[in-house]
Amino acid sequence: MSDGVHAVAWKPATPTPTSAAGETFFHGADLGGTDASGTDLSGRGLRGMSFSNATVIETVLRRADLSGASFSSADLSRADLSMAFLGGAFLGWAKLSEADLSGACLRGADLREANLAGAFLNGADLSGAFLGDADLRNADLRRARLDGADLREVDLAGANLEGASLRGTLLAEARWSEGTRWPAEAAEAITGMSRTEAPGAFTVNDQGLGSADIRLAPPLE
Repeated sequence: MSDGVHAVAWKPATPTPTSAAGETFFHGADLGGTDASGTDLSGRGLRGMSFSNATVIETVLRRADLSGASFSSADLSRADLSMAFLGGAFLGWAKLSEADLSGACLRGADLREANLAGAFLNGADLSGAFLGDADLRNADLRRARLDGADLREVDLAGANLEGASLRGTLLAEARWSEGTRWPAEAAEAITGMSRTEAPGAFTVNDQGLGSADIRLAPPLE
């Protein structure tokens, strides 16, 4: 799948220090490959920082400003990113299984091939985000905003999208199961454009031009 148009131009900001738990961190600093597991960075301004390939398991980043940050291939399993600001962040190939992203802002974020199995994304804003081929099995996406998001080839088996907004969402070749819960206003349309792969397993058909576009209403600006 061609996704070059979704690439994030990530440029670190000029490093400025902030501290937590006796350690010093920097806006725009490179913490790639480090182990920050269990650290409490709640509410910190960490714009443009690089956590690429870092281990951030169970780290608390609640309400942190991580706009433009890079978490490429980082392990954020069970991390608390609730209400965090991740607009324009790069989380491609990141491990976010069972992470708490409830209420987080992920507008325009790149989560290609990320592992979000069992993640909590209820109330999160994923407008315009790119999630191509991401693993969203059993994820909680209730009331999430997915307007204009690219969910092509994602795995939504067992995911709960009740109350989610899917205006202009791309779903071509997205996989789902009989346990997947769609928003009431979109369930019939999605079922109608899907094919059965196996008992209880379905895939959204590509409706042409590389998309299965759920246009319930024009995407919100």
